[in-house]
Amino acid sequence: MNINIELFLLCLTALIIGYLIGSIPFGYIVGKFHGIDITKEGSGSTGTTNALRLLGKKAAILVLLGDFLKGFIAPYVAVYICQAILSLIMVMGMSGYSLKRAFFFALIDSYRLLRFHDGMNEYTSISFFVVGSLGALIGHVKSCWIGFKGGKAVATGVGTLFALDWRVGLITAIIWALTVYISKYSSLGALIAVPLSPIFMFLFKAGSEGQWIYVGYCILGAAYIIYKHQANIQRLISGTEPKVGQKKAEKEIEVEKT
Repeated sequence: MNINIELFLLCLTALIIGYLIGSIPFGYIVGKFHGIDITKEGSGSTGTTNALRLLGKKAAILVLLGDFLKGFIAPYVAVYICQAILSLIMVMGMSGYSLKRAFFFALIDSYRLLRFHDGMNEYTSISFFVVGSLGALIGHVKSCWIGFKGGKAVATGVGTLFALDWRVGLITAIIWALTVYISKYSSLGALIAVPLSPIFMFLFKAGSEGQWIYVGYCILGAAYIIYKHQANIQRLISGTEPKVGQKKAEKEIEVEKT
């Protein structure tokens, strides 16, 4: 198989894996334990803010952690599986290996590649990692498990940033938290913190392999999250955006759902 086609298919695999993990609807699951379909109440979002309004602080913390962790884990799983497939292809090309032996060797070798980053082009590994992260964002916003509904990918996005570079993730999370603490607007925290992530990624990855792949992901992710916050931006400008924990007026909720 042509190497370019092979890499394209593996990147597509990473995207699908990231998407499926990102699609896990923690807000919906926690809501169901409370007897509430979170997609049909409040803003209809499965994210932390809507969970806080409808389910309370403890449930919202669970949703926040779940959404964060799936964003953090998704790229690692995507890279591991794609590298296992690459190893399997490589081993199957060798003589004297049965399918069973090749499969187990691929599992072991993919862990070695993930741990030490040898035996594989660094850009290829980074590409799988970033594409898996992007898949997680899309999955959270358009979850296949709940009719392609979801949240706005802030917690999941921050989780992917921690996976890509923990320093960028930590700074982004701190800026979001401080903004929310001062303003009491969760959306404003996201709109300030997330667009700054490409700058932080550029600074921390300066001179490293795949610097612009990381930065490009941050730009795409920030644009996607800002796009999902269009209604919030309009309400912030008009002064009708509800603060953290504040209930929305029924009319505003209906407007956002349409």
